[in-house]
Amino acid sequence: MPVKRRKPDISLDEAKALATAYIGQQDLCGWRLEVAEAHRAGDDPDNWTVVVDRFSQEGGLVDGPQVLIVDGKTGEVRTLESYYE
Repeated sequence: MPVKRRKPDISLDEAKALATAYIGQQDLCGWRLEVAEAHRAGDDPDNWTVVVDRFSQEGGLVDGPQVLIVDGKTGEVRTLESYYE
């Protein structure tokens, strides 16, 4: 019997807004981050995966996005790296 995926308390739009607010709090040293897309995390359906494009100080898109995880219950935003620590 398949496991029913739970719906996060935080909506898609709220997850994007929380990720944008998180980005705004970071010292980017001239770099720019911009939310590109968001979706429910496949391995952890209670949370949102937010993909963020990175732009250099000169304005060019840098290969390899940043991934943020938004907790679907609390709204806490973490980097992918810190999520798996």
